[in-house]
Amino acid sequence: MSSKPTHEALQQQLSAAQETIAALRKRMHHMENGNAQLPFQKQLQSYQQRIAQKANALEEVRNWSALIVHHSMDAIIRIDQQGVIQSWNPMAERMFGYRAAEARGMLMEDILIPRRLHGAYLKHFYRHLQRRRGALMNRRVEGIAQCKDGSELPVEFVGSYVQQGDQPVFVMVLRDISDRKAAEQQLRDSHANLESLVALRTGEVRDQAAIIEATLNMVSMADLDGNVLYINPAGKNILGLAQDQPLHAMKIGRFHSPEAEQMLVQDVLPKTLQQGICETECEFLDADANPVPMACIFMSLADQDGHPSRIAVIGRDLRKEIAMQHQLEHVDRLESLGVLAGGIAHDFNNILTAIMGHAGMAQIKLDSRSPVQKYLQGIEQSSQQAANLCKQMLAYSGKGTLIIEPVDLSSLIDDMRSLLDVSITKNIILNFHLSDTLPALDGDITQIQQIILNLVINASEAINQRSGVITVSTGVMEVDKAYLQASIHQPEVATGRYVYLEVSDSGCGMDAATRKKIFDPFFTTKFTGRGLGMSAVLGIVHGHSGLLNLYSEPEKGTTFKIAFPTSGRGDLPASEENKAAPLQRVSGLILVIDDEESIREVASIVLADMGFEVITAVDGKDGVAVFRQYQQEVTGVLLDMTMPRMNGEECFRALRQINPDIKVILSSGYSAEDATAQFHGKDLAGFIQKPYLIGTFQDTVSTCFSGVGQLNNKNLR
Repeated sequence: MSSKPTHEALQQQLSAAQETIAALRKRMHHMENGNAQLPFQKQLQSYQQRIAQKANALEEVRNWSALIVHHSMDAIIRIDQQGVIQSWNPMAERMFGYRAAEARGMLMEDILIPRRLHGAYLKHFYRHLQRRRGALMNRRVEGIAQCKDGSELPVEFVGSYVQQGDQPVFVMVLRDISDRKAAEQQLRDSHANLESLVALRTGEVRDQAAIIEATLNMVSMADLDGNVLYINPAGKNILGLAQDQPLHAMKIGRFHSPEAEQMLVQDVLPKTLQQGICETECEFLDADANPVPMACIFMSLADQDGHPSRIAVIGRDLRKEIAMQHQLEHVDRLESLGVLAGGIAHDFNNILTAIMGHAGMAQIKLDSRSPVQKYLQGIEQSSQQAANLCKQMLAYSGKGTLIIEPVDLSSLIDDMRSLLDVSITKNIILNFHLSDTLPALDGDITQIQQIILNLVINASEAINQRSGVITVSTGVMEVDKAYLQASIHQPEVATGRYVYLEVSDSGCGMDAATRKKIFDPFFTTKFTGRGLGMSAVLGIVHGHSGLLNLYSEPEKGTTFKIAFPTSGRGDLPASEENKAAPLQRVSGLILVIDDEESIREVASIVLADMGFEVITAVDGKDGVAVFRQYQQEVTGVLLDMTMPRMNGEECFRALRQINPDIKVILSSGYSAEDATAQFHGKDLAGFIQKPYLIGTFQDTVSTCFSGVGQLNNKNLR
């Protein structure tokens, strides 16, 4: 089907037909004058019919064009060469708000082009109109149009030149593209947001990758066939792999024993795939096949379709935690046994006090030439030996009597050379590497000597009858957190500068089981023996706020390294013991408060022998009641520290509330430092440690209670 002729083509055909008719009419006029024949008239009629058909077709096109313009979805505006609006279709009315009657006759620039754009656009606009070509003609251009209400509208327009009769006109077709612009802006915003989100996620992934690379835990990944895909640097360190070691040929079975791999395949991995995550402890194997216990989180990772495709594992190396837990359990066990040993020593001291007191009083009462004196001396000597054993138990418990003074460790060992030489067998060479520039440490010389002697004797017994070497060394070291964690120490021990004692031997060494038990009380590798040596050493080390390290392997010898904090007080004068005052006859009423009947009995006998009157109380509460009754007469109190119902510190506080000036001597089986720690600033008259000799007891009482005045004991009778 042929298309309808265009408006321009019909117009041209009509003009040509009109010219032809004019020519024919002119010719007919000449023919009529010349008596032309009839055929020319027939030709003219034919042309007139054709003209009428063309005119009808043209009218039809005009009507069709008008219909299209009227119902167009675009604004169609016709202007002349001066920019005056000639026509304005309904869509233009709806788009820009001007009715056609308002718009016709107005300049296009006054109603459609925003004033702010006049300078930029009008010159080019009119030049294009005059030239009938340019960037604004016959091509789509985007711009801004102004509406009647002053708002601006983004439009797309096309300008076309049309010859209308002898006048050129221009048709502007404008389309509202605000929806498209909004969609484009939304698309740009979405694109920008997407780019921002991608950048953010890329940064997060980068940060997460950096965290995974830097974490101290193992992070690894494998596919469901067991192929290792990734292990982070910490994981490679834990498993003993080189950082540049390729993973493409590794299977997860390489890092597990058969038993552990079976557990993973049968239990852990099915749970992980079913639940998505599974927490458990699992044993790995490092590159040298050493077991590495780990606390692990297994996670299932899905592919794009949501199907499980990989397994990720986060593992925390438990070796240090397990070692620390064993160490803490060991320390707790030692502390518990220390409390037990301290309690036993305290109770035993009470018994020894009674024995030594009765023996001492018997020696005083008997004639010095009596043959019984030697038996009493034997009792006293045996009691002293038992008291020394109690001191060793208290040292193990950390509650021994410490006479603290600055100690030069090298000089102390040098003074012990002869004693150490006779303490070992002749087949052993004893070497000394002693630093002559050691700073002082604060310690008890007697107890440090006990440490040195015990370590050297143990080293000699480890060598046994073979030839060997024992080396005793001293020096200075800096203790950091890592060294602390590897040591046996009390919680309050801090890092810093330490003086160390090291005793090493070439003996049989110890296996792991022996090393774990070496400090347990009563544990020994000898056929006979008490087994208190190393436990006592550890107790003394703890009492000095020191730390101990043990290095030993079977058939490779043993090294004990003990470190003491350097002195913070510099060179201090040696502590002076109280000079015993000459025993003199005294008088007064003394209240003895002790829950042990034997202690009360001995103290009463000795005090009465010194000239005092004595009253007793069976515990702290009873002591307060008795003191309240005789407060005007009591001139001094002998107070036990550990008692039921009310301990010594509580009793002391109650006595001072009744009489702030009462003199009190504290008595305890523990050391003065431990027993009097709770009485700081409360002005005790004195302290005496159980078990005590009669002479020591008398000197202390005479010194503390001298000048108490004469006793008015009328209320006692």
